[in-house]
Amino acid sequence: MAGALLLKGSCCTNGEAIAALARGASSRNTLISAADIRALDDLSGPRFFEVQMVLCEVIPQLVASPPDVMTLVSTLVEKGGDDLAATQPNAAFRVWCAIEDHRADQVIISARRGDALALRHLVFALQAKGDVEEAFRSAGTDGEERTAGVLALSRMTLNAGEAGRAIDIILSAAKPLPPTEAAGMIKAALDIAGKHSALDRHDLIGALDGLSGSSDPVAVHLMATALYWHGDEMSDTEVASCLRGIQNVVSENAGTVRQIDDALQKLWPTRPCEVGKAVADLISTTKGRVGNKALEGILSSLSPDQGRAFAQLATNWFLGGNYHVCSSLASHLSEIDRTTPCLDVPAEVLPVEASDQLFVCRKAIGFLFLAPMTAASWIVAVFRGGGSASADAAELLFNPLLLNYGGALKDWLEKLLEEEAPGNDVIREVLRRAQEVWGGLGAVREVVELEPSTARRALVRFQQEEEAESINKEAQKKSVFLNLVTRQTLLYGDRSSFSILDGEGRRRPQTVNMASFSVSSEIPMGLSIDPVGTEWIMEVFRYEQKAKA
Repeated sequence: MAGALLLKGSCCTNGEAIAALARGASSRNTLISAADIRALDDLSGPRFFEVQMVLCEVIPQLVASPPDVMTLVSTLVEKGGDDLAATQPNAAFRVWCAIEDHRADQVIISARRGDALALRHLVFALQAKGDVEEAFRSAGTDGEERTAGVLALSRMTLNAGEAGRAIDIILSAAKPLPPTEAAGMIKAALDIAGKHSALDRHDLIGALDGLSGSSDPVAVHLMATALYWHGDEMSDTEVASCLRGIQNVVSENAGTVRQIDDALQKLWPTRPCEVGKAVADLISTTKGRVGNKALEGILSSLSPDQGRAFAQLATNWFLGGNYHVCSSLASHLSEIDRTTPCLDVPAEVLPVEASDQLFVCRKAIGFLFLAPMTAASWIVAVFRGGGSASADAAELLFNPLLLNYGGALKDWLEKLLEEEAPGNDVIREVLRRAQEVWGGLGAVREVVELEPSTARRALVRFQQEEEAESINKEAQKKSVFLNLVTRQTLLYGDRSSFSILDGEGRRRPQTVNMASFSVSSEIPMGLSIDPVGTEWIMEVFRYEQKAKA
């Protein structure tokens, strides 16, 4: 242990130094002593893993009894805790077993006699030995030995016949087990099947279907893991079972939610319809607890750049009408600094019934009111498709959209009129009506009597400045960078000049040219003229539910 402490993090971890350390350790009466364990306890974080890296190179070269080596490996893994690097000593132990056949044999014999330490390391011994029949023998037992045998089979290179036999044994053993144990068995069977595309997957389909109804956290995590690693090779039925299984996730299980997010993100390009429905069901079932932040990966992958697929998904989500689902969609669409909608909605993605088309349009307005061009895309799609919903959709375009927005939305609609298309006459008429309203608002004179006095304006401005200064000071106190940087207050100018110390200890001037930047976003007029009424309309649209047939 002392040698490892000396070598850690140095450039001396070459072959000769490692070999010398292994010889020294092998000559000790006790491979790992109580003093060594105390030394490991004194290490924490990166320092421990630096020592562990050295010892992982030493372990394969040790000449010691299997119990001593297993004790060392077990101690290192236990001290590593939940870190992903904690299990690296297991790989080193597998290499140690493979160097001489009798080492793996001794571990296997001890495990079958019930030795607890050997049972924990049996899977690595079976892998190192590479004897498929030995692994089958262990897989045919029960308890920890069976688990080790199953894991070893899933990691070995099997031919098609051996793979089919292994899957049969594993799935037969999994049937009577509770979901927590069965999940691990099914995962091993999936790993084996993933290496042999020609295998019959009928029994796997049944196993996944049976597990999909379980709310056991381990079973749910398996469903997510299976989708991530094996989704591409799964049949439609298997994917459906896994998507059904992940609906039972508990939002507090952050690791499983992340795995679900990764799996759905990977599956989205090839199965957009199934993934879109699964995401909506997840958000709806958990009432938004699994939503914007928890599924950030897949929600970010649902990109408007994917055209019709995204438009169809957004239409389906609005048609479903679930508040949390629609909110999650809206949070990823923004028109700041845009002159066109976030997505193009073709008429083909709209529902058939006129009442459903209008329902989708109202949902789009309610949740995308601050992105008016995108909200209007569904209304324009109704115009392009024709039909009985056009007249009512025109009223929605007029009020509340065009009565609140006279900038980018109007310009975009006018640009649409430059090309001949169905529904242009409806758009032109709505713009004419809106123009009359805008012209009337401009003609109304200001009522001077209702304007605040100069003194009142100055008082409000002074109060706002004081509040802003107070907030700024409080924010600076909480900043971890406050003492790490030099601060300057610019009163005016287009550049900042200061001096710095160069590498030779001399001060030299430095100038940074300043540049302006800005973003633009139009605020709906209703928030100024009638904020209560405007918000009421939006709330009605957001919470409205479809009429039951």
